[in-house]
Amino acid sequence: MKDFYTDELPLSELVREPERVLGDGAANAGLHYCSPAHGGWGVVRVALLVPESYLLFVCPSACGRHGAIAAIEQGYRHRIGYLCINDNEIVLGGYEAEIERAVREVMVRVKPRPKAMMIFMSCIDDLLGTDHAAALERMEAEQGIPIKIARMNPISMDSKLPPGIRVQKSIYEFLEPPAVKDRGVLVLGAYRPPSQTSELARLLADCGFGPIRHPEYCAGFEAYQALSRSAAALILRPEGKAAAEDLRSRLGIPFLPAFMAFDRETVMEGYRRIIAFLRGSGGASLADSAAPAADTPAPEAYFRSSLERMEDAAERARSLLGDARVAVDSTVTIAPFNLALALVKGGINVNRIYTSQLPAFEKPSLEELARLKGDIVAANPNHVRKYGPPSDRALADIAVGFEAGYATSAPVTVPLAFDEQRYGFEGYTMILEALIRFSGEGKSDLRRQVKDYGLVV
Repeated sequence: MKDFYTDELPLSELVREPERVLGDGAANAGLHYCSPAHGGWGVVRVALLVPESYLLFVCPSACGRHGAIAAIEQGYRHRIGYLCINDNEIVLGGYEAEIERAVREVMVRVKPRPKAMMIFMSCIDDLLGTDHAAALERMEAEQGIPIKIARMNPISMDSKLPPGIRVQKSIYEFLEPPAVKDRGVLVLGAYRPPSQTSELARLLADCGFGPIRHPEYCAGFEAYQALSRSAAALILRPEGKAAAEDLRSRLGIPFLPAFMAFDRETVMEGYRRIIAFLRGSGGASLADSAAPAADTPAPEAYFRSSLERMEDAAERARSLLGDARVAVDSTVTIAPFNLALALVKGGINVNRIYTSQLPAFEKPSLEELARLKGDIVAANPNHVRKYGPPSDRALADIAVGFEAGYATSAPVTVPLAFDEQRYGFEGYTMILEALIRFSGEGKSDLRRQVKDYGLVV
């Protein structure tokens, strides 16, 4: 019998049976390969977005190695400690007392003294079913700071709260109900936020809202608490969904999924939805902004200058690349199919897409791509067949993303990663400009690019 799961298919076939390559079933069908491009924004780095906080990771020693090396490579070693527990402590339950002892030691030794602490538990704790509620109360009373539990359990990858979603929820559990609300807009799920002068920020301001709020913009833990004053929240990546639901329940912050996209029609529709959402949030509307509602242009006109810059970059990219084969991957963006769709519509010859998942919001892009260019190959970079030495024959001429760079042996890699501050028309223009820049520089040193970015396998 032919194996149902496979490592890659052209979109013309994939669109009929996407589960053959993408999704939980395909990813878990066999051994899981991790390429040298795997790493970056792990759960530990996300947890440390909370300013003036300290993270205590409780795990067997082998479980902490990856995170510890990443902390050194990425510059946050001073904010994380490891409590390595042994078999006896796990079996007999003695590690609970060890955690309280470790917290006391951290609070004495770490300078400046942390203003919040997150205790990260490995999967061992989930398997044992430990209830930490009473211990947390004791530790918070003793130390006078908020202390929360977070979990890193790979076994939960198929659950409603896999590690990436759970940690996003955990970091916002520090927020307390505010005395007053304001017009700030919290962006959730994003590892890095759009800038305060970005296209999104300008739109929010013209709608009478702002600033953009995100942990990165908080100088300290007190400023972090101001996030709870936000009038609304936008979910820029799906990882923020559980956090958004919790904040709506606890703090009354309404939210809108507004995932990153690149195709012109998809981006425009997203902005229309944001405008409609803000008109209904807290009684505010476009009429409440500084400019009268009658003077507020329609979205198409409002974004004219952004669209002109985007079209200029697209024309230059098309002229420079010609028929060069371009591969994209999901280390660049949560929406690789939508990115490929934008590139194809712009006359760029996309030939491969590397991703292991097909979230619901990406299905329309897959279907449209399959109609426009069904010979594009979608490949699962985690499939065991991807293991081994890199191909001695380049499968693409230009790779957008580290994963695609390794998988295709492309001579040029555009080192973009993890949706850092790329949103809307402006975000797509940034990608086009990077594509132009690195294509013009000639052959890339992929090993150096990965090291410079701080990826840790």
